[in-house]
Amino acid sequence: MTRNSSQGVQATVNSFRILEQLVRAEGSLGVTEIADAVGLSKGVVYTHLKTLIDLGYARKQEQRYLSSFRIIKIAEDIRHNIPRFTQVRHNVENLARVTGEVSTLFVEEDGVGVCVYTAMGSEPWLPDYTCGSRIPLHVNAPGKAILSSFDRNRVDSIIEEHGLSRLTDDTLTIPETLNSELSTIRESGVSFCRGEQFSDVVGVATAVGLGERAPAAAIGVCGPSERLSGRYLEEDITGQVISTAKTIQIDLAK
Repeated sequence: MTRNSSQGVQATVNSFRILEQLVRAEGSLGVTEIADAVGLSKGVVYTHLKTLIDLGYARKQEQRYLSSFRIIKIAEDIRHNIPRFTQVRHNVENLARVTGEVSTLFVEEDGVGVCVYTAMGSEPWLPDYTCGSRIPLHVNAPGKAILSSFDRNRVDSIIEEHGLSRLTDDTLTIPETLNSELSTIRESGVSFCRGEQFSDVVGVATAVGLGERAPAAAIGVCGPSERLSGRYLEEDITGQVISTAKTIQIDLAK
């Protein structure tokens, strides 16, 4: 790589670091605050901010800076590139209405799980992640459901590349244990997560096929362990997840 191309890549990295800082902030930020956060000079930060404003990804407000809503448009465009996303989204929303619990759609990207849609239930609860979050596949129900749709070689390749990081005391971190659970999921068609991503959160999911050109995907329901347990989780919620997955497959076949 030439020096110029290296500088170009670093400049892009710096722009994204600044943009991510603006997105994470609860309010507007000054140049000095941004510079301190990303470890760049105020002059460099100002130059990148001007470019981001020109491109419509940031805006200036009384000598301070915020991210713009154009990022939302990009995210929506990406989601709608998933085949039949709008149709599947409606099914996920209906799952949330029927169960009263948070319902999600996850897809696999580069060996990790990405939450691409979340539908609120009637209960005042949300998981500690948002759409776009990249989550290890082995730590939650949708991720394990997706892994179960892969053959052993693909699973081993993902483990080799990403490892099996421990997020809680219940996270599966031994490949043999994970592969044994994936075999069970393949037989039952249902994946459970009990405190493996967050110690007080449980969930259930099942893989769904969105088409040959679509990423591997799964739908699921999650909630606090104090509410989702016993027959309610293993029969009522699980039954609704399976029913929704079947509806999705029927709808996509039309």
